[in-house]
Amino acid sequence: MTIRELLVIRHAKSSWDAPLDADFDRRLNQRGIDDGAKMARVYATTLPSPDRVLCSPARRTRDTLAFLIPDLVDPRVVEYDDSLYLAAASTWLSWIQAAPSSCRVLLLMGHNPGLTELVNQLRPGDAPALENLPTLGAAHFRSSSSWSAWGESRTEGMAILRPKQYSNTGGPLQES
Repeated sequence: MTIRELLVIRHAKSSWDAPLDADFDRRLNQRGIDDGAKMARVYATTLPSPDRVLCSPARRTRDTLAFLIPDLVDPRVVEYDDSLYLAAASTWLSWIQAAPSSCRVLLLMGHNPGLTELVNQLRPGDAPALENLPTLGAAHFRSSSSWSAWGESRTEGMAILRPKQYSNTGGPLQES
């Protein structure tokens, strides 16, 4: 039985400081840059390396993905597609279902609200609904289903990673 893993990562915090820039061209703000560097270390040690990456072509998603290269993502497996810019959950699900059977780990990099909706659609039956996938947050799913069957039933496992869970050193925050 082949286990497939899906990584869903929302872009890092972006800037609204240049109101004349188109939404597509928005850059990361300082918090997004700081979190990108921090979470790249966390993700490189906690998430599997993807065989395929599907990414929105917007500037903020490309800049976020750049933090994950080379420690987690091989740039040769990255595909940008215009349909993924502000994509709905149904669009993302179509791409998942079309993934080749040779792909064991698929990473999606994009925007809300589509990614939060996708996470909620795929979550295991016992997992509570996610109110919001935060900027640079990641959802990690596991399932023994073929990619074409994803979305027809709930996944078998899910973990949510949030930047606020980690200190500046990359380790989990200590409870006080």
